[in-house]
Amino acid sequence: MPKKKSKRQTKFVYNILIVVLAIVVVGFIYSFAQKNWTDGVTIQKHQLNDDLKVQLAIDIYESNPILDIKVEVLNGCGKKGIAAKISDFLRTEHIDVVRSENADNFEYERTTLIQRSDNLFNLKTVAKALNFDINDEDRVIIQPISTSDVDLTLILGKDYRSVKPIKVYLANQ
Repeated sequence: MPKKKSKRQTKFVYNILIVVLAIVVVGFIYSFAQKNWTDGVTIQKHQLNDDLKVQLAIDIYESNPILDIKVEVLNGCGKKGIAAKISDFLRTEHIDVVRSENADNFEYERTTLIQRSDNLFNLKTVAKALNFDINDEDRVIIQPISTSDVDLTLILGKDYRSVKPIKVYLANQ
């Protein structure tokens, strides 16, 4: 028959257990207090002078709006990434480029601007940004398509570097 522990031994084990648990609880309280009652790092507040004040987005837009001209840029020369670069150029001219991708082939010799809508103002604006004469039938083609989701299509031909604004933009990149 197993021996029964004495009451004294049982009380001793319970007392040790209580002391260990008390130490653990005190440790948690100390850790919590250290994390929550420290001063931390002081962050200085800077006062902005009038030159550094932030402009509201609406103020920036109203002073330099993006024109409501939807253009697609198509790479017709095969130079990797050129449609994206020219899209960036047109965006600096505040023209909304809605798509830039490869053309149906890479055999286009001349960079060509194709009018897809009836809005002549859009054609003149983009032609001016590219320094194209809208009467030059080799560079500017008028092909309105009523179902088109863009106003203009710019196809980049192998001569894209001869277009002066593009050449200047690429030289500054």
